Amino acid sequence: MKRDVCTKSKIAAAVLSFIAITLIVVSFFIPPQGVVDSSVLAAVGEIFAFAALFAVWEAVDKGIDAKIVHGNTTVTLDGNNDGQMPS
Repeated sequence: MKRDVCTKSKIAAAVLSFIAITLIVVSFFIPPQGVVDSSVLAAVGEIFAFAALFAVWEAVDKGIDAKIVHGNTTVTLDGNNDGQMPS
C-alpha cells in the first residue's frame, strides 16, 4: 500500500514537472522571444506547489508522516486522528 502512494505521487510530480518545464521552454519561442514572462514563472511555481501538495495529501491519507519547512515556518502532519493539536 505504501508503494502505491509513492508511485502515484511520483507520476503526478513527473507530469506536473513536465508541464512546468514545457511552459518555460515554450515561453522562449513565443514573442517576445527569449523573455520568460513573470506570469509563466508564477504558473510554474503554482504547478510545482500543486505537485508537492498532492504528494503530501496522498501521504497523509495513507498515514505517512509529512514535514514541510519553509524559512522559519515548519508544518508537521502525522497520522494521528485524535483531532487534537500536539502540545
